[in-house]
Amino acid sequence: MAFGESLSRLGAGAVRIVRQRLELAALDVEEELLRLAAVLVIAIAGVLLAVLAAAALSGALVVLLWGRAPVLALLGVGLAFAAAAAACAWRAVLALRAKPPFLRATLDELARDSAAMEPAP
Repeated sequence: MAFGESLSRLGAGAVRIVRQRLELAALDVEEELLRLAAVLVIAIAGVLLAVLAAAALSGALVVLLWGRAPVLALLGVGLAFAAAAAACAWRAVLALRAKPPFLRATLDELARDSAAMEPAP
């Protein structure tokens, strides 16, 4: 086998490896975008529903307690909203911490490729 032919086959193999890794990276990016879109849709729907429910419930509570303790009713509603906001923020932090690293599968494959290409001792 001639040197030129060997070099050509080596180049073709390298191109195939790079192409496979790019396809894997594209799949990782697409998966991350789909996950983000799903989370955003659920979050927006949840926020809208929570706002509607909170407005209705807080209005009913304030009207109910207006004759007895209007300031206490408004403070109670405000504190409830603050506690709910804190719980949402905590949940968001936990969700971000649990997310897998970006392009993890691609980086793992590239590390294996690099290790396989190193000369044996």
